[in-house]
Amino acid sequence: MGTNRHLDVLMGINEIARADQKPVDVRHVCLACRIGLNAVGVGIYLAGTAQPVEVVGTTGDEMAELQVTLGEGPVPEALRQNRPVFVSDLTGGLSARRWPVFAPAAVAAGVAAVFVIPLTLGAIALGALEICRDVDGPLSADELADALLFADAVTMLLLGRSPMSAALDVADLPHSGPDGRWAVVHQATGMASVQLGADLGEAFLRLRAHAYLTGVRLSEVAADVVALRLRFTPDTDHEKQT
Repeated sequence: MGTNRHLDVLMGINEIARADQKPVDVRHVCLACRIGLNAVGVGIYLAGTAQPVEVVGTTGDEMAELQVTLGEGPVPEALRQNRPVFVSDLTGGLSARRWPVFAPAAVAAGVAAVFVIPLTLGAIALGALEICRDVDGPLSADELADALLFADAVTMLLLGRSPMSAALDVADLPHSGPDGRWAVVHQATGMASVQLGADLGEAFLRLRAHAYLTGVRLSEVAADVVALRLRFTPDTDHEKQT
């Protein structure tokens, strides 16, 4: 991957941030990646502690909602195995066998192909970059090169470092935490943990199970918990809706 391609990717991210009049963050990388790779959606995830997969930025919530709620899909698999997961045709039988719930739901949401690149620090998987397309087919060699550069930029951001060249005249980038749409899930997990007298991992599993069983988005379940419309109790399998 040449210097010119690297600079093109970084300048694309920087231009979006400048238009937004904000310091570069993961959302700007998502937008630049979506534009540069003709994607319908881009997601950035962290390998979680309380949650198996934590969302830190997306250009569309549907794929993130599916994978976080179901616990299956290319992102959880890439994080577990610390390797890329490239699926050029989600409609194929192999994908349905691999992810029996996720694959048909993703296809129904308009995603035909998905490419996930782990964000690594040595042998440790920090998270993953997910690129979704509405047409099947593999990434070209140039597209793969750009995808790896976007992944490098995200990794630097998550480590609290600037991926930009000094020649681009931008300030050091802040460490990026979960965006507003997903911070509520973290808050709700903490509240459910207190309600259940359980650790954060068990609390998140209860949130996810409630979302799956009721067919409600995980972010909406979390909003109900934070707004005190929904409370989890440790002595029953049923949650209380108020």
